Amino acid sequence: MSKENGFVPLRRGLWEHVRDGRMSLTEAVAFIYICSQADTRTGLWNGSAGALAGELGLPVRTARDVLERMEHGDYIRRFAVPGRHLCYPILVHKFPITQGEHNGEQLNALESKSPAELSYIPREHDGEQHGEHDGEHDAAQRRKEKGERTQEKKKEAKPPADARFGPFLEFAKSSFEAKHKHPPTWDCFGKDGSALAAFLRRAAHVTLEVWQAHVLNYFDSTEPFTVKQGGSLAYFVSRFDTFSAPILEGGSNGKLVTFAEQRSRQTATALNRVFGAAKEMAGGIRRALPPTD
Repeated sequence: MSKENGFVPLRRGLWEHVRDGRMSLTEAVAFIYICSQADTRTGLWNGSAGALAGELGLPVRTARDVLERMEHGDYIRRFAVPGRHLCYPILVHKFPITQGEHNGEQLNALESKSPAELSYIPREHDGEQHGEHDGEHDAAQRRKEKGERTQEKKKEAKPPADARFGPFLEFAKSSFEAKHKHPPTWDCFGKDGSALAAFLRRAAHVTLEVWQAHVLNYFDSTEPFTVKQGGSLAYFVSRFDTFSAPILEGGSNGKLVTFAEQRSRQTATALNRVFGAAKEMAGGIRRALPPTD
């Protein structure tokens, strides 16, 4: 695949789509990545949700949603093979071709019949169809962007994303689905996602194995207040240390007992029953024996 010319051509109008809500920041980053990997002779990228997730550190389900939203927005067109989870052709609509026989044209993904029958349009038509800004407006836009970049440089650099986020979130989702027989409706880009990210920042010592054990304990808990939370991810991370064992409802005095405490009580009760039966048996044997002189 030819893509070694060192530059990725992108229209500045992409950020207008972000500002007016047509595209999220995650979708914009994914779109830029796909453009950077597309064949500069055709505008085609062989990829998938799994490939996108692996490269950008996203959960696979999030990457799948991003690809679906971009296709619905006419940014890309996919030719997935039903029932197969391998990489498949993804066409970038209006991708500027910089090499090969179609150099100087744009890929018309929406009109392309298949990856083998691609359609192209002259690149200059893009300005007629989308109303490119005149020179004065472009200059003002460049000055604005330069000022924004200057302001961004003054801000403190954000810490890199925690690599545990994706695996932790995916395990919690799958555990929720196994428990409730349907996927969760967590707001992974809002409250729940922010709560998990904050937890990872303050709990660098928590490994995936420890996380998995606590998640399972959370969903195995039967204490009414915990059950009432509906499997909330935000609630779980706020009470993470509480779930070193399942929290179960029990005890005649209405107090809550942990799984370990309940198991200990059950064992003690069973032993008392065994000792009582043995004592009763011994008494019966003594009564059955003939009296001694």
